[in-house]
Amino acid sequence: MSKKQAAIVLRKTCLVAMITLCACSAEIESEREDHPLPEGADVSERPPGVRGDILTGTSAGTPATFNPLVSEDASSSEAIARILDGLTRFDPVKEEVVPALAESWDISDDSKSFTFHLRRGVRWSDGEPFTADDVVFTFKAIYDERYPNRMQMEFAVGGEPFEVEKIDEHTVRITTPEVYAPFLLYIGTPILPRHKLHEAYEDGTLMRQWTISTASGSPEEIVATGPFRIRSFRPAQRMIYEPNPHYWRADKEARRLPYVDFFIERFVQDQNASMVAFASGQSDHQGITPDQVGWIRRNAERHDYGVHDRGPSTSTNFIWFNQNPGKNENGTPFVEPHKLEWFTNKKFRQAVSYGIDRQGLIDGVIFGRGEPLWSSVSPANTQWYNPNVKTYPFDPDKARSLLKEEGFQYRDGRLYDADGNRVTFTLITNEDNRLRANMATVFMENMKDLGIEVRLRLLDFSNFVNRITDSLSYEAGLLGFTGGRDPHGGMSIYSSGGRLHVWHPNQPEPATEWEARIDELMQKQLLTLDEEERREYFNEVQYIMSEQMALIYLITPNTYEGMRNRWKNIDPPNMGSMIWNIDEIWAEQRLLR
Repeated sequence: MSKKQAAIVLRKTCLVAMITLCACSAEIESEREDHPLPEGADVSERPPGVRGDILTGTSAGTPATFNPLVSEDASSSEAIARILDGLTRFDPVKEEVVPALAESWDISDDSKSFTFHLRRGVRWSDGEPFTADDVVFTFKAIYDERYPNRMQMEFAVGGEPFEVEKIDEHTVRITTPEVYAPFLLYIGTPILPRHKLHEAYEDGTLMRQWTISTASGSPEEIVATGPFRIRSFRPAQRMIYEPNPHYWRADKEARRLPYVDFFIERFVQDQNASMVAFASGQSDHQGITPDQVGWIRRNAERHDYGVHDRGPSTSTNFIWFNQNPGKNENGTPFVEPHKLEWFTNKKFRQAVSYGIDRQGLIDGVIFGRGEPLWSSVSPANTQWYNPNVKTYPFDPDKARSLLKEEGFQYRDGRLYDADGNRVTFTLITNEDNRLRANMATVFMENMKDLGIEVRLRLLDFSNFVNRITDSLSYEAGLLGFTGGRDPHGGMSIYSSGGRLHVWHPNQPEPATEWEARIDELMQKQLLTLDEEERREYFNEVQYIMSEQMALIYLITPNTYEGMRNRWKNIDPPNMGSMIWNIDEIWAEQRLLR
């Protein structure tokens, strides 16, 4: 971006920001409700702060739902995490599971039974008591076949669900069929309010609850146990969160958290404008793409913010081919048969991988701020990353040799299969992610050098997700997963029956021997508490994924985050957002009084 372009965007952004603040000012003025702290309140270990002010940020995506059973995208998951808590939570600084709605737990000698002691006196944001009934109700909903959701797979061992029983109002016992290694980490799933959702559960409408329409028209219906509740929501514009008046955490001076009066998140499609807004002091927190770091750093002292280099991102970026052999309701194949034959050919996929100039992507798209990606796990996850997977250094000659081995032929520089079909396909990705669009453009040029014609189609995110998870009518896609801490977080990706097994989702039985082997390994890594043994199993999973190239990994960009210096109790973890402890963050220099 030139200085002139930046100045134009800056003027427009400042004007929009002033209009937005003026429009919001009347809407967000309010007094906090004053309620006694619960008997089992959790006390923050961080230095006490001061209440007040507004924390602002931006998001490139708008939540699609506030229902954890429906949520499959990052924007929805982030919003849900601010309003709903689980029995446990993960502290990314301590790198350990800590108590949340459960203040403690006991583990049986065989490590298969967990008795959770719930915090006493905790209430939902509408004042209704939080009890064991809410926990039992949540798992009953998760396991109900009427409501298919990804957690059904995550909370099962060998297809067998957990047994969840109420001991008394404040005690729940959860028993697993076998040892389940990441149990305490994943049992932190959001707990649902029985008093609000039980009727919908009974009449079969549970998956249609807590939609964006609910948040827009009746936000009070979405009750919370987390630090915030929704005050107002305008799709594609912004979300205003306000403190949950019954939140179960406090500081050392017995003041209920969170400190901020409001958290405002604006939804943006133009990431450039969003970053200019941050760089000019119009927002407090901002994820910064690698291609924008240089000029934003130059403004840091003037506008009193810091730009933090977080190292490699935990996310993965990849291209994949639709390998689903099925047909739609009209009997039309999802993928033309001759293209399906290409896409299901391992050497074709490997040839494509050898034909990608990853260093060119790094240098041209993210200005050298990243590294090639060969594994389904980012190098940022040092605990589980396998550095000894198969790699595909840029080698167009090797790519062409592999293609010729499989019967492909070149005529006038164009690639044809053995039956004379020109090798061409359409690649889809989401239009709101500029880096992905740029990576797709470079990929198209790389494939042209192999004689392959790639057509790029940019879709809005909801349409894109629908294509790859529901209609299944597409040829190739470019996407990224955010990445989790534990292998089990990718169960829906690795498992042949998973919804996020994007190249061929929801398989009733594994379509290939290698997918069956991954299914076996992913189950084995669950059934041992020996971390080294788990690592061996998961290393093999990563190697198989790198050899098969069902997901053709691209690059891992470095992660950068900007934060205004006036905010305190910022404690950046090795992995995760800088505002992971948003309930403890407070403003030392008050802008609003």
